[in-house]
Amino acid sequence: MLEILPIPAIIIVSIIVVIWRKAYLSQMFVIANIIIFIYQFALDASDYALSQSLVDYQTFVPARFGQLEYIPTMITSMFMHANAAHLLGNVLILYLLGLPLEERIGTRNWGVIYFVTGIVATLSFYFLHMDSESHLLGASGAIFGIGGAFLILYPRDRIPMILGFFFTTRAPVWLAVGIMFVVETFLVMISIDDGVAHIAHVGGIVSGIVIAPLIVKKREKKEVNLDYDVLRNMTIKDGDLAMVEKIEKEDEEEVREAWLDYFFKNVARCPKCKRHVERADVIECECGQVTKITK
Repeated sequence: MLEILPIPAIIIVSIIVVIWRKAYLSQMFVIANIIIFIYQFALDASDYALSQSLVDYQTFVPARFGQLEYIPTMITSMFMHANAAHLLGNVLILYLLGLPLEERIGTRNWGVIYFVTGIVATLSFYFLHMDSESHLLGASGAIFGIGGAFLILYPRDRIPMILGFFFTTRAPVWLAVGIMFVVETFLVMISIDDGVAHIAHVGGIVSGIVIAPLIVKKREKKEVNLDYDVLRNMTIKDGDLAMVEKIEKEDEEEVREAWLDYFFKNVARCPKCKRHVERADVIECECGQVTKITK
């Protein structure tokens, strides 16, 4: 049974790294999915019996859902993949959809949406296949949930995306996610049997549309009292000034807050000693410098 421990361990460690290093959860989950797949592949190559045990105990099987020890598979199954193509497709879309949304709504909100919609996607499959012994695995249910959240929150924003055989850096969210939703719904309606859990994808998108507005509260627009000249003095590279300009020109408060979080995670330095500083209205650096970022 020890072979199953690395999966939850990798998931937990990736979350700890996000909290500790203030990294993006979407990026860490891309890395976690790749590491877990490498572990799956290595285990399969060295000991097929252990590899099968890993699949049995870490993927979601509807017929076993009532057993307490299988409840965690609703989470662990999101991080396992059947083959390299399955992994590549999921982590690519996770990065293209996930990172832009996380930048806009923040890591905590993004994580809640990812896990909740992933679980709802799994339950969508379960309720239609309660007696099935099929193994459900892959991040796509949660990824479609992120897509649904993006669609309802920022439908007019433009993001990098693969549309059919083409890659564009300026795809409207409503078009990119809308195509995904229409295609998946059609495949569910015709009951296509291609080994893909299309109903989980639809469940993910719908749950993302429903819960995102409940989690990401839209606040009334209010006057911004940030001192942008102070923020400019907290940069050390010319390219960082563009980040301040982006924050200053942003009208949507949720987006501006996400960019501010990014600024203080990755850019902001003490104007005097150039140490990294944490976000606060009044920042007190170890060197004694006191910096007030509001007017």
